Amino acid sequence: MELRDYINVLLHRRWIIAGTAAAIIALALIFTFIQAPVYQSKVEILSEVSSASESVLGSFFTSALFDPDRYIQTQTEIIKTDTMAQAVETALRIKYEENQKLREAGEDVYIPESIPGAQELASMVGVEQVQRTNIFDIVITCGDPLLSRDVAQTYAEEYIASRQLAAIRQISEARREVWNRIQEVEEEIRQVAEEAKKYSGNVPAELQNEAARAVNLWVSLYEKYITLRIAESLEQRGLEIVQPAKVGVKTSPRPTRNGVLALFLGLILGVGAAFLVDYLDDSLRTREDFERHYDTAIIGEIPQLPLEDLPRNAILYFARPQHPAIEGYRTLRTNLQFLELEEGGRTILFTSAGPEEGKSTVILNLGAALSEMGKKVLLVEADLRKPVLDRYFKVSPGKGISAVLAGTATLEEAVQPTEYPNLYVLLAGIKPPNPAELVASEGMGKVLERVGRFADYVLVDAPPVLAASDAMALATRVGGVVLVAAYGKADRHSAKHTVELLRKVNARMVGLVINNISPATRYGYYQYYYYAPLPEEEAPHRRLFRPRSR
Repeated sequence: MELRDYINVLLHRRWIIAGTAAAIIALALIFTFIQAPVYQSKVEILSEVSSASESVLGSFFTSALFDPDRYIQTQTEIIKTDTMAQAVETALRIKYEENQKLREAGEDVYIPESIPGAQELASMVGVEQVQRTNIFDIVITCGDPLLSRDVAQTYAEEYIASRQLAAIRQISEARREVWNRIQEVEEEIRQVAEEAKKYSGNVPAELQNEAARAVNLWVSLYEKYITLRIAESLEQRGLEIVQPAKVGVKTSPRPTRNGVLALFLGLILGVGAAFLVDYLDDSLRTREDFERHYDTAIIGEIPQLPLEDLPRNAILYFARPQHPAIEGYRTLRTNLQFLELEEGGRTILFTSAGPEEGKSTVILNLGAALSEMGKKVLLVEADLRKPVLDRYFKVSPGKGISAVLAGTATLEEAVQPTEYPNLYVLLAGIKPPNPAELVASEGMGKVLERVGRFADYVLVDAPPVLAASDAMALATRVGGVVLVAAYGKADRHSAKHTVELLRKVNARMVGLVINNISPATRYGYYQYYYYAPLPEEEAPHRRLFRPRSR
């Protein structure tokens, strides 16, 4: 397919695209408006490490500060623990109990209908890092804007308190360990001093060294102990709230965003559905489709003719000479003349895959176009099942092929001139009980052979190929077969089956005429050709049927 074909698919299936998009948008908006609103509140926390803490736990904080992603992941796990959720639940209960007393005192304070449990609180909380800084957000999502604010603030306070207590506990434990070690060193110093008393002023060097080592260790441990005492008192710093929680902001539903997303999704699905329907559509839509599936050249393209534009039982070529469809018949006439059919090959069978594809209309108007050029044209109605040609001419409907084959009339009597110059008809006649046998008989072959010598063009109207076997029986007795396919009615399966049946009997395929083309379809476009009518001529005269000159 070319770009033009894709555009034609979109134009032809535009209602599928529009309908799909409208349905998706409607569903999205319905889903949006039936959703319960969701609000989100957050509190920003700054995480810094004090120099006192770093002196004791420096390796842990250093690694965390140099790996922000890991640090945030760690804090997320801590904040989302059940222990933290239970602490927040307890704090909220205390807070709202106090608010209840304030409300009883006449103050306007917020109290929720119910306090979320620990599991529900854990499902509300999330943690986000602020652009790889030492600041992170505790985010609370729920259906109440005021509750989301209170939960976020409480989570932040409980988290900071728990982290500070944990840090102080670690420093306190380290301080106790240092103090115990100081006691041990002091005991060692006392023992060294007692040992030194045994020597009256002449203390051995080894004992002096041991005493010096013990004293130095005691000094070092005591300095560490003092540092830890200071760190323990300073460990109220390091975590702080830099942006308190505010009333929750509505995050969903968002009708505008959902509508825009639904529009894009609907267009994508609509385009996909359009191409899927087009792929599954068995009907033929483009010239390439007709040529490929009928496996023959297109020799005529006839525009659509609204029935209201034509008088009842009138031939378009004569009744509306300026109608755009007339140019299609002139083109078909020209193409047929350029085929350079052999002698005897001017007998052409017109048929179609199925009924109501316009083959009789094509024969009538093509015959009119050929007769206008001075060619003697005979229209043979070989469709003995549903004859229609007698409606268009002022001739006797009783005389026809059935009478000739039954021996009740001669061929010369059955071939009747019409009110139009150079145009003759051989009607079907009275409907026989066995049309298939008559059409396939040797007598029918002789009739076609004889009429081929009396006219320049013999146009045979045959039944549809897939409706009856008559067309295949006649196809071997004519010089060529022209298929008529109605746009919007012809389909791939019927086209393929029709061609297969005709090729089995070795029918000579002359070409394809596409009928009933609408300008608003994928097939393409056609121009309105305005044909200037010829000067008025004398009334058409009736002539007897006689052999054409050789």
